[in-house]
Amino acid sequence: MARNQAKFVLSASLIAVLTLASRLLGLVRETMFSYYFSTGELLSAFRIGFQVPNLARRLVGEGALSSAMIPVLTEVLAEDGEEASRRFVGNLLTLLATVLTVALLLIEGVLLAWRGFSGDAALRLTAMMMPYMVLICLSAVAGGVLNVRRHFAIPAAAPNILNLCMIAAMLGGSRFFHLDDAAMMDWSCYSVLIAGVLQVLLTAFALRQVAFFPRFGLAWRDPRIRRVFMLMGPMALGLSAVQINTLVDNIIAYLFIIEDGERIGPAVLGYAQFLYQLPLGVAGISLATAVFPVLSSKAAQGDLAGLSEVFLRGLRTSFFLAFPSAVGLIFVARPLVATLYQRGAFDAADTTRVAGTLFFYSLGIPAYFAQHIIVRTFYALKDSRTPARIALCMVGLDILMNLCLVFVMQERGLALATAVCAFIQVTYLLWRLRGHLSRLNAGTLWKGIRGTLLATAIMTAVLTVISLSYTGTSNPIRLLALVGGGAGAYLLTAFVLRLEELRLGTPSVRS
Repeated sequence: MARNQAKFVLSASLIAVLTLASRLLGLVRETMFSYYFSTGELLSAFRIGFQVPNLARRLVGEGALSSAMIPVLTEVLAEDGEEASRRFVGNLLTLLATVLTVALLLIEGVLLAWRGFSGDAALRLTAMMMPYMVLICLSAVAGGVLNVRRHFAIPAAAPNILNLCMIAAMLGGSRFFHLDDAAMMDWSCYSVLIAGVLQVLLTAFALRQVAFFPRFGLAWRDPRIRRVFMLMGPMALGLSAVQINTLVDNIIAYLFIIEDGERIGPAVLGYAQFLYQLPLGVAGISLATAVFPVLSSKAAQGDLAGLSEVFLRGLRTSFFLAFPSAVGLIFVARPLVATLYQRGAFDAADTTRVAGTLFFYSLGIPAYFAQHIIVRTFYALKDSRTPARIALCMVGLDILMNLCLVFVMQERGLALATAVCAFIQVTYLLWRLRGHLSRLNAGTLWKGIRGTLLATAIMTAVLTVISLSYTGTSNPIRLLALVGGGAGAYLLTAFVLRLEELRLGTPSVRS
């Protein structure tokens, strides 16, 4: 029987609202970064230092391990019940904490030795924030357990804690203690660690509230635990190719982009990455997070027809959100960056650099959206090797393109390489997925998104007219005109065309 209509879309809406709050707080954080640190080398060092443990979160926490765990946990719940599932989760978290702690000690040792030969600020800040790796990965995996229980609110709300802690650190350091830039950056690093502790406590509280608190143990020989970790290795590449490429971008930028003696590349990239990831985090990852348990359930039941239906619906919805996001960011890049960041230490030259980088990152937004849906579909089918092999090739291609473009286009070249690699990866993934799902074909997908493409084309025409008409106006006014005109044109066209995706939640999904 049909259950509630389009549950995964409704769940995605809840996640999106909570994630939007986090992104708005993140915007406040980035605005404060721009005011105090501009695109200076100190902020570049922080970007590198924060991305290392944050990549571990992407790879292990809400990425590979969480995605490998969800299908297995779904099966354990269905076959053995809740008590066995709680023991399974407890054993998994115990093993994860042990492995991450050992990894932390090794990494801190390497960084300590390295700092004996180099006084680079990026090494020091990385060492300060590395313990966050353990905390955020445990919190993210616990969040994956909550998602399986169809409890999406706390995992989506947890990132707000990080932003609030960092904002408080900068405000307090500046307004009440009058710290210099270096001391205030140290406070920001300490606030990351405090946020990690609070996030672990919040997710633990949520697990207790849903009566699914893990039973910790040392049964590491459990074949289901081994199965999760066997799936995890390939998933680490498959699900996080964009994030790996982003870290590669930042390292290459730190090494090769120097202005007036300062390594400004990662600072510039970070502002642009936050803005293009705003729609991805609010809509794209929220949708993929909500649809993944449904895909896993269909796969566990052997219902490939139902899985194909859910996949196509998720992919169509992701394109419905991604295409206007990409076009909109391309048109508003400069007025958006100027309105948000251009104050304090951040000047017009910084705006030009960040806006140019944002333009090229935005070209890949449809691919970034689609990648999360497609890769999770492979994982629901327990095929983690195919996405991993493809992702490994894309990382190699991205490094090659980066080294070719960084000397010609600087940060813009790195952003362009990421976008191109994302499109190549998604195209190849779709082609390979047809081997698993016979109902998938180009005609079906085209039929589902042609209305979206038409609405996007009309939106592009309207934005072109507005952009030419508002060339002499202030940035905030131009930004409002572009956002209002573009969104209005897209939604009106979608309404006239009666696009199904506009009525989020009305199409039925069988479970």
